[in-house]
Amino acid sequence: MIALPPKFVAFDLETTGLNNQKDEIIEIGAVKFTVMTDPKGRVVPKNLGEFNMLVKPNMLIPAEASSVNHITDDMVENAPPVGECLRKFTAFCGQGSILLAHNANFDSSFLRVAYQKNPQLIPGNPVIDSLVMARTIMPELENHKLGNIANMFMRRNEFSMKIDPEKMHRAVYDCEMLMEVFVALLRKRLKEKDWEMGNIMAAMAKYKGVPQFINK
Repeated sequence: MIALPPKFVAFDLETTGLNNQKDEIIEIGAVKFTVMTDPKGRVVPKNLGEFNMLVKPNMLIPAEASSVNHITDDMVENAPPVGECLRKFTAFCGQGSILLAHNANFDSSFLRVAYQKNPQLIPGNPVIDSLVMARTIMPELENHKLGNIANMFMRRNEFSMKIDPEKMHRAVYDCEMLMEVFVALLRKRLKEKDWEMGNIMAAMAKYKGVPQFINK
């Protein structure tokens, strides 16, 4: 029984491209979760809620972006602007949660620019990069893409969700996958007490889970 488990928010962005200075966010997805022990004594994630908003950008979505994330101009035509979406995302995250992203430098940089262009409260939550942690924990893997790691854990029966390639690269689905991957990565490496709120940051730091911040 984990005495005081932390709350995490796995988040993911879909964008019009890879350049945070000229491209824009078109979807924000997030899953808030904590951890618990199952009847077998394994640490498993517990989904606490999901957040998903399409965002209307100030540009057309390039065909190459739509081919990856399957988001089209028609889908975002009546979506709210990014400033409104950011306010709701900040509220969803709350103050006490630890944010997670796979390749956090990318997602954090887009959020940082978007918050700067739409002045408002910027989350001060620590952001942990699960990609850096995966490379540290499993250096033997040739490919540390989220889907690749998820498939590996599924083959080992370490994964509860089924992988659907058709749903990958949509924000909330990728967040659900990240939630499962993150817990599976650390399940055999952390002791039960390491999962407690007061210990989790130091425990993650052993595997290069060093926080960055959107507001810095």
